[in-house]
Amino acid sequence: MGEAKEKRNEYGIKQVGDRYYPVIVDKEAGGHYEINNSLTGGSLSYKSAEQAEAYIERAKAKQRG
Repeated sequence: MGEAKEKRNEYGIKQVGDRYYPVIVDKEAGGHYEINNSLTGGSLSYKSAEQAEAYIERAKAKQRG
């Protein structure tokens, strides 16, 4: 059951201006949602695409176990 959910959701990067937001893409709902920054309460964002990609790789590794 967990594998089916993984296939419906995947990570992506949304660029807004000069900021990059790691997002979770919900294929079933046809949209995405931003990941919250637990320190500030706002959306998690980075100044470079490489930093956002590094976050996504860490999140994928954590999700796999």
